[in-house]
Amino acid sequence: MVKNNRIENKVKELTDDRLWLAPLAGYTDSVFRQICKEHGADVVVSEMISANALNYRNEKTLSLAKFSDAERPIGLQIFGAEPEIIAQGISILMKFDPDFIDINMGCPMKKIVKTGAGSALLKDSLRVEKVIKAARKITENKLPLFVKIRSGWSDSEDIEKIVKIIESAGADAIAIHPRTRKQKFSGKSNWDIIRQVKENVTIPVIGNGDIAEPEDARKMKEKTSCDSVMIGRGAVGKPWLFRQAKQYLSSGEYAQLEPKQRIDLLQGHFTKLKDYYGEEHSLRLIRKFISGYSKGLRGARKLRGNLNQCDSAKEFNKMIANYLRNL
Repeated sequence: MVKNNRIENKVKELTDDRLWLAPLAGYTDSVFRQICKEHGADVVVSEMISANALNYRNEKTLSLAKFSDAERPIGLQIFGAEPEIIAQGISILMKFDPDFIDINMGCPMKKIVKTGAGSALLKDSLRVEKVIKAARKITENKLPLFVKIRSGWSDSEDIEKIVKIIESAGADAIAIHPRTRKQKFSGKSNWDIIRQVKENVTIPVIGNGDIAEPEDARKMKEKTSCDSVMIGRGAVGKPWLFRQAKQYLSSGEYAQLEPKQRIDLLQGHFTKLKDYYGEEHSLRLIRKFISGYSKGLRGARKLRGNLNQCDSAKEFNKMIANYLRNL
């Protein structure tokens, strides 16, 4: 396969010692992506976008592909089961002018895998190859094509075979979450598999899984030799993890946040959601993040209870003000 120097340079720019925000359905919307960028995330990825729904021009689905320039570099992640449908969906996504396209082959959710998409693709190496080749025809010489996978369906025995197929079919990089679909999010991710993938392909490898503290980013780099580190659930309600990880990777130290700083960030997140979605929807969305922002703080349980019951922005901000006065 003839390599395009512009694409190669772009891939290097995206994967050379970078910190990535993982795509998380229901969490990594435009608001949260911008917040993570403000706190040091180098690369962000959209929530996964249905290829089928894209081809039906579903408005809600199309809205998932929207982003601001403040989020760049950003990839749009697509999922589906049929090579032709995925290729058609990518053609639509490219009109949004992302920095790269990412194919989801890792989602373990039942409603996704029962359609043959997500991690279900890993059961069929021939389909994996067909999907990537079809996608490559659309992105070639235009955008980098990345693939995000798990280590397998029920076990990790075929991981070397799968990643070699992904590389030979034309992917420019692989992001690997080293749990099987069977494991979902239970137990510990097996970072040895990230190293195994790195040793079996020449394209960049992005390691993902169980990055909860700044120290974890360095441990993953040292143990796996991955090119970049991807942070997912660890950043939910804790976007400053990116900045701390960068500090620790460069100096072995990082700055802690004071309780007031964390609550101020929570309030700021809510304000951004309100400006983006409106008051009613933002009150529902912020509930997914409150626990992370307040974890370990004095009186956090009561604060969470109060904030989760708020039915107006005025009441939400009042609860925050009351908490800060008593901090």
